[in-house]
Amino acid sequence: MTLALEQRLSILRNIAETVQNHFFNPKVELGDWLKLFEEEHPKLAAIEDQREFEQAVQLFLHSMNSSHIAFFHEDGSQVPIRFALHATLMEVAVNGGKRWAFLDVLPGGLAEKSGVLPGDILVAVNDENLVPPSMPRLALGTSVSLQIEGRDGSVRKTEIDLPAPKDKSTPPLVVLQPIHHRKLADGIGYVAINSFPGDSGISFSRRLDAAIQDLKDCTRMIFDLRANIGGGLGSLRLMSYLCPGRVPIGYNLSRKRADRGYRKEKLIRIDGIPYSKLAQLRLFVRFKYIHKDRSIALFTEGLGHQPFHGRIAIIVNEHTKSAAEMVADFALRNNLATIVGSRTGGEVLGAVNFRVGEGYKLRIPIGGWITWDDRMLEREGVAPHIEAKPTLDDLHAGKDVALDSALRTVGNGV
Repeated sequence: MTLALEQRLSILRNIAETVQNHFFNPKVELGDWLKLFEEEHPKLAAIEDQREFEQAVQLFLHSMNSSHIAFFHEDGSQVPIRFALHATLMEVAVNGGKRWAFLDVLPGGLAEKSGVLPGDILVAVNDENLVPPSMPRLALGTSVSLQIEGRDGSVRKTEIDLPAPKDKSTPPLVVLQPIHHRKLADGIGYVAINSFPGDSGISFSRRLDAAIQDLKDCTRMIFDLRANIGGGLGSLRLMSYLCPGRVPIGYNLSRKRADRGYRKEKLIRIDGIPYSKLAQLRLFVRFKYIHKDRSIALFTEGLGHQPFHGRIAIIVNEHTKSAAEMVADFALRNNLATIVGSRTGGEVLGAVNFRVGEGYKLRIPIGGWITWDDRMLEREGVAPHIEAKPTLDDLHAGKDVALDSALRTVGNGV
């Protein structure tokens, strides 16, 4: 596919109009950016190579200094490696230079199935040498060749077939089972959650309920949110398992509601996952036709006492984003768990996708998430109680320093 000049100009005009009409991040002032973007239109439109055009537009959008911004084609030709292979990378120093090392290798993901281990070095992608800060992007529906240096120093090539994107309503990614759970030791349960898929959270909540039921004999619990990309309302079910009663969490604010004034106590209240078809219909009608601006207050569901209350650890890192940060902050501020790991990403906004022409979509924030005590986590993140960040030597030795720390924490009682 190639784009004519007029098509590129149309895409840029649609981006500017969409941002001006819908973008909302209380920490970003749009005026100067929109003016500069208008001035840059001719330069951006003059880029004839489609890949270079995409990258230039992405780079300029990131200059807005806001999370939850993406410019992508629905064909899945430019997918960040974490969404394609289910793995995150960290920059490391190797032999006097910089390289990317695999950090989080999610269970059941394509990277793990291909034998990738934390601490392996990603040397090249499709025979192109890879050096930070250049971050690889992969094309779904194709086969990708990875050159990897293993923990023992040996170099190998790994071929991975990437499935084609299935859901064009979301940014392209390879879908992964969101929950894995097991018993780590007598009385200690472990639940790893890599996302909260689905706007309503129904399917995720049922999976989490099943995991908690399977671990019903556990009196101590570790929730692992490392590399969790966020998602929808399913995060409410996890927060509800952290405390027995109905507790205020925070509120989402639209630009329209922020401009005209509000009281958080008067916002539409959501305090439950809509399991029944009637509840789902009510939720759909409410936010599709009545309360279109999505300003809501979120409260836990009141699931009652759990045997692990008072003995919970939550593991996070810099790749913990969005709704997962909401969970960690809620637990920290209400003294419900010990947070272990490293500071989270500070990317906590509500975003949607807009079509901007020729198969391209623009994902931008339209809501600002604010905690119940009136703080924004955007650009701030959540700092752990206990810092536990692995080194390359730790990864090469097969050590999970954050999990080890969490085990000591719940073993001693929170």
